[in-house]
Amino acid sequence: MVPRLNDRPTRILIADWVPSFNKGEVSILAGMLKTFEVLGEVEVSIFSFYPKLDKERYPQNVKIIDVGSDLYLGSSLPEKPSLVATLAWLFSMLQHIVFSMLYTVMGDNATRIMNKMIWKEYCRSDVIIICHDGVNCVYGPRVLRFLPLYIIMLAKTLGKPVVIYANGLSQFKSSIAIEKLWKILARYVLNNVDLTTVRDEESFKYLKDISGKARIYLTADPAFLLSPVNYSRVRCIMLEESIDKSDGLLVGITLTHEILLSAYRELRNPEERYEKAIAHIARLVDHLTNSLHSTIVFLPHSVEPYKQRDDTDVAREIYNLMVNKNKVVVITKEYSPEELKGIMGAFDLFIGGRVHSVINALSMGVPSITLARSSDRRAYSIIGKMLKQGEWICNIEGLNSDTLLLKAIALLSLRDKMPRNLALQISVAKEKALLNGKLLKVVLDSRMR
Repeated sequence: MVPRLNDRPTRILIADWVPSFNKGEVSILAGMLKTFEVLGEVEVSIFSFYPKLDKERYPQNVKIIDVGSDLYLGSSLPEKPSLVATLAWLFSMLQHIVFSMLYTVMGDNATRIMNKMIWKEYCRSDVIIICHDGVNCVYGPRVLRFLPLYIIMLAKTLGKPVVIYANGLSQFKSSIAIEKLWKILARYVLNNVDLTTVRDEESFKYLKDISGKARIYLTADPAFLLSPVNYSRVRCIMLEESIDKSDGLLVGITLTHEILLSAYRELRNPEERYEKAIAHIARLVDHLTNSLHSTIVFLPHSVEPYKQRDDTDVAREIYNLMVNKNKVVVITKEYSPEELKGIMGAFDLFIGGRVHSVINALSMGVPSITLARSSDRRAYSIIGKMLKQGEWICNIEGLNSDTLLLKAIALLSLRDKMPRNLALQISVAKEKALLNGKLLKVVLDSRMR
């Protein structure tokens, strides 16, 4: 039984890192905090590899654990070479095993020997949450491989519940032998956590089939619960960025280096694929400004300081290839996810290569086209099936500016009906997202009896 006092908050440890420069990730975190409201007063702590940067961007009521320092892994681990990252997660695993052994012998006094904040937070938490978003339920975060396996081991020692929260599978290729091993380990994880909630139907069916009798529930992505800033703040931003809503249609775009590299797979040279892709997008934007008299706004939904993760670089490269530059706004300033969502509400059309940017736009009732890989479960399950927008998902592998223009024109012709059609789907998605918190409450309440 988890000891909890009626006069203190519920303590939640999110044993994942949410990169705060990625506004889709922070949208999820904000949504997770909304789902926790059903628990009453809570104290939330979370892993971070860039505590100073994340503190400026996370919600103020989140306590940050400096994982790099507490586990003696050094700074800037996400940017380090793969060999360094491998040594880091092996060292992290070893420390968790040692702490489990110490706790078995000494109980809470183990924190006198291993006295970093991370160990104290493990001990004082009421529940440990792992595997948000697309974090693999076996491999864990990229910088702390196999974290779910040794978190479960530690949690059993501490007597703490572990919850996989609003997870969704990412597509990965592997040999038959590795896939079989993955399924064995996944079955172990799923049957040894106290609850698994899954944000999309395809992931739910796959994990349910693997696990057998595990407690797995279909919910929705917490990002649906993100609240936009008010209109006065949106108006201020539009003035600052010289965005004129009265001058024809307003079209928002988010694109990533990664998604554009997935186009034209028949070309062996990645750089050649990318150059061809941005040329097609530049041609599309020129058509939108010419044919439809549109103003185009490139939004930076991620400004991560890693190679090929900054959306502003992609936007600039497309802008440089365009002819009609006078009707294009490239936003380079960093905005919060709430501000970005508010700006999206002013658009007549949205074209997104980032799934969570499309989720935010659709949540504002904006007709949206999604550019996605054919293997992207998030796009086809969440946007396609849950929101019934499958017709407006474009396979990036076959990117063509003319085809995309025709799809944009077709969608714009329906823009007066779209908000009404989307309202019900978004409402259902929000209710399902809140279910994450309700199911978490059931787990915690059951352990108090």
